[in-house]
Amino acid sequence: MSEIIEYNENNYSNFEWFEGFAVIRFYAEWCKPCIQNFPVFNELAAQYAESKPEIKFGKVNIDQSPVLTLRYHVYGLPSTLIFKNGTIIKRIAGAKSLTEIKTILSQSLTDFSE
Repeated sequence: MSEIIEYNENNYSNFEWFEGFAVIRFYAEWCKPCIQNFPVFNELAAQYAESKPEIKFGKVNIDQSPVLTLRYHVYGLPSTLIFKNGTIIKRIAGAKSLTEIKTILSQSLTDFSE
């Protein structure tokens, strides 16, 4: 599952109803911090693909999915939402370093593991 799946209003139920953890990045093509920070998100997904392949990674283009953007109250970009069984457990606002985002994700996985 190292692939970062492009989600939209037609297939979002694949992460919304997913039983487990999903890490979804909301972005826009015109957002410079989003584009500059995508290599960090890609690296995060690649590292977790090896150690925890059961975690889904995805992205949502806000311009192509305005309903999802409103549904999940995404007001700043980039925004990364961590879901557990379809419920948002953590919001990460703005561009973060790989170390920062790994720390946040690791803590979220620990806090919400069964």
